[in-house]
Amino acid sequence: MNNISSSNTSMHNLHGKFNRCSSLAAFTLVELLVVITIIGVLLTVGAVGLKNVSKSSGVTAGIPLAEGVFAEARTVASASGTNARVLISADPDDEERYLRYMMVAFESESGDWVAASRGIYLPQGVFLSQEYSLLNHQMGSGDIPSANHEIFSSADTSGGANSNLSGDYFYYEFNAEGISANAGASFIVGAGSRPPGATAPRVTSGSGVANFGGFVVWRKGTTSTFRHPDQMEIPDDIDNGDEF
Repeated sequence: MNNISSSNTSMHNLHGKFNRCSSLAAFTLVELLVVITIIGVLLTVGAVGLKNVSKSSGVTAGIPLAEGVFAEARTVASASGTNARVLISADPDDEERYLRYMMVAFESESGDWVAASRGIYLPQGVFLSQEYSLLNHQMGSGDIPSANHEIFSSADTSGGANSNLSGDYFYYEFNAEGISANAGASFIVGAGSRPPGATAPRVTSGSGVANFGGFVVWRKGTTSTFRHPDQMEIPDDIDNGDEF
């Protein structure tokens, strides 16, 4: 009987200790709310950081892609002994291609323009900047020339790569020797978005001057990448919603 009583007493004491430990280890409602708030803040900061990394990576990836198109145009011009152009879609009605689609075309013996390839797209959310791409970058002046669809009206656009020639384009030109007709021109892209109906893309939240990149085109058709935003003459105070 004494053994039973002693056992019950031990169990009671153990249960009391367990309750005291549980109460000491428990979080209060306020503490839980603080932890949840901190987690929410960390997740938000992380999401913004990843978003900016993605945008910056898009610009970083887009520059060598564009340089490859310029190198292709120079090669086509010198190999074919004719004029060639880097074309960038300038048709705002084409939501998918506008300021993102690039291709090379060359002038045939008959004077018609022929697509050299099907072209490429800049990475998603990366656009050619009409504002900061200049014909004479050193002087800070001149718009990149454009050609409307009429120049390609004689091209057979019924199929193949030539079907991409139907539209308006900005262009950079190379002569039959592969020499740039736009020596000193700059090609600058930025990360952002283009609202429906807008004629120019806009800087999005978290973007800014660091999410621009590009290069200058030299007389011999080679390119040099800008190493610092100051070289692109982009305002330091460019902000969310600004057009580029």
